[in-house]
Amino acid sequence: MDQSFENAVTVFYLNPENCRFYMTEQKILMCSIPTLSFDARVFLAKAFPFEKNEEYLSVLNEEKQEVGMIRDLAVFPEETAELVRSELEKRYFAPKIKKIVKVNERFGFSYWEVETDFGRLSFTVKDIQRSLIRVSEERLFVVDTDGCRYEIENVNELDRKSYSKIQLYL
Repeated sequence: MDQSFENAVTVFYLNPENCRFYMTEQKILMCSIPTLSFDARVFLAKAFPFEKNEEYLSVLNEEKQEVGMIRDLAVFPEETAELVRSELEKRYFAPKIKKIVKVNERFGFSYWEVETDFGRLSFTVKDIQRSLIRVSEERLFVVDTDGCRYEIENVNELDRKSYSKIQLYL
């Protein structure tokens, strides 16, 4: 078998026995993996961002190459798990839309004004059919032109006016 192919499909699972996560004074998440002689800044990505919040977490180096995967965050000590959760919350920050004030379309873009759990926000969406990600029958994500995500936890719980503004796209 080609050695490069074999390496491409091998997943190195991280656990408390083979790695350590820590935060620098500058609030940078670091990971130390002695068996790989690795001690560097890392970034986290969810393999299943909508279904599994604390399982199958990809740990990436600064070149965005995977150095390992956390199969289940629950196996780590609580202090380590909190560090990882904090980084994931920053990366996957998604204000929850409570009310849709208005949606205007012009030249293939839609301009949204919404009430969220972080206050009133405005953002722009291109190609609304592809920018609305339906996770379940009720749950929906809206991705704006900058890649920011906004969550509607339950479209059925929106007020009638808000629902009518997006009903066409559902």
